[in-house]
Amino acid sequence: MKPLPTISIERSCPICGGRTYEQFADKRIADERFNEFTYSSRKQPEFMCFRLVRCKRCDLVYAPNPPSPEFLGSAYSSASYDSQVEAQDAAKSYAHALQPYISRFSEERGAAVDVGAGNGALLPWLQKQGFKPVIGIEPSLAAIKAAHPEIAPLILCDMFSETLLNNIHPTLICSFMTLEHISDPKAFASNAFKALQPGGMVAIIVHNWRAPLNRLLGLRSPIIDVEHLQLFSGNSIDSLLRQAGFQAIQRTSLINTYPLDYWLKLSPLPTSFKQIIALLLKRVALAKLPLSIPVGNMLAIGIKP
Repeated sequence: MKPLPTISIERSCPICGGRTYEQFADKRIADERFNEFTYSSRKQPEFMCFRLVRCKRCDLVYAPNPPSPEFLGSAYSSASYDSQVEAQDAAKSYAHALQPYISRFSEERGAAVDVGAGNGALLPWLQKQGFKPVIGIEPSLAAIKAAHPEIAPLILCDMFSETLLNNIHPTLICSFMTLEHISDPKAFASNAFKALQPGGMVAIIVHNWRAPLNRLLGLRSPIIDVEHLQLFSGNSIDSLLRQAGFQAIQRTSLINTYPLDYWLKLSPLPTSFKQIIALLLKRVALAKLPLSIPVGNMLAIGIKP
């Protein structure tokens, strides 16, 4: 993995355009800590970040000087992938949270698009819900290679854009744990709005930086990460969807279920201590015990009129 480039872009708040802000976190970057997993999903937390500020207008926490989109596209495309099992667990949590909202659709459901699909773990569930066709969009080649042979052909290796769908107007666009990673979340929401058919739904899952656990952990929360160019709160995600034209906006907290050893991996404990605990959990056969925790993620729903 190449170290972070010295060239970056400068931006105001990527949601409301505001330029009044307060300091949230100083830049914490160490080139020697960059590796092939730095831009991969569900990695060991590095607690590195760009300088972060909080917009006083919409409450978004964002990096005012992130790397260029070109660097990000290359970094995600070349990143390694080793979270096959955790991706399945995440997909189950996402499906459980989304299920109540898709009941509004008729039995003959149109296309569904999963942006940031990873290995496509959510796509079989979308197929079972009656969406057709089902399309995944994922920039990481390694993640797509890890997909099931029947699912991999459904995944496009690219960044999301309206034109990428080739005039398909889906009834559902999902973006789960993706919006923190892109340079222009406002453009994403606008493109999703344009792509959806009237009455279509966008479903977004993001970290909530104002959630109690994230506030408690502060800069030792796993959401403080070099990949995260912005961090949302309830106010900022509502503002994003409302500006794009979405209506009937709803939000709910998400409960994630992962095995104990994965929760341990995400913890801010010293590495040597985590290794000891991991060994003990394995010896007593508790490492893979599933545990459901509300860790501060939220689902936001918006409807295109």
